[in-house]
Amino acid sequence: MKHLLSSLVLYLLFCIAALSGQDAGAGGADSSSSSSGGAAVGMVVGSNYVLKVSDVIELDVYQERDLNKSVRIEGDGTVSLALVGRVKLAGMTVGEGKSLITDLYNRDYLVDPQISLLVVSFSPKVLHILGSVRSPGVVNIPPDRDLTLTEALSMVGGVTRMGNPRAIKIKRVDQDGSTRQMEVNFSKVVQDPDVTDLVLNEGDTIWVPERII
Repeated sequence: MKHLLSSLVLYLLFCIAALSGQDAGAGGADSSSSSSGGAAVGMVVGSNYVLKVSDVIELDVYQERDLNKSVRIEGDGTVSLALVGRVKLAGMTVGEGKSLITDLYNRDYLVDPQISLLVVSFSPKVLHILGSVRSPGVVNIPPDRDLTLTEALSMVGGVTRMGNPRAIKIKRVDQDGSTRQMEVNFSKVVQDPDVTDLVLNEGDTIWVPERII
């Protein structure tokens, strides 16, 4: 009887060890899969993202490796692509750029080309926050969405105890080159649910004054 119990215990321990090994193997497979997934090149942005000068794009043409290319959009808004030459992409959305390149290759060179267009890196969009904040300086605007005043101030550590959030000044240069200045009561933005947060623009300069004691 004792021999039988010992055999059962050994069998159970063997089964547990085997199951543990399978779990570890599955975990390793998951890690391997995650690692290979993380190696993908390019950034996911919506097809409505507008391409800009200094953006770097990656063009991939299915089964046409010689046409694949990673290239920066030059100052004149164009890129140089194999066979089709210079193509103006700045000002187009990713979807429009993909359609244009597909049409150019389909016109004279390929039959029903399958093309993907990724943005590898973005042209930097920045604004400046100065005055009574914890870390004044340059703030980067996300490439694929708007940046609000609340988010921007949180990125520089917020308004200091000596800062006056009720009289924040924003200097903005409009598309026609004219300059204007706005004053924002940030306390209302935070405290009043009926007050809409302000969307900031590239090139804005935000000044947070000190309190008048």
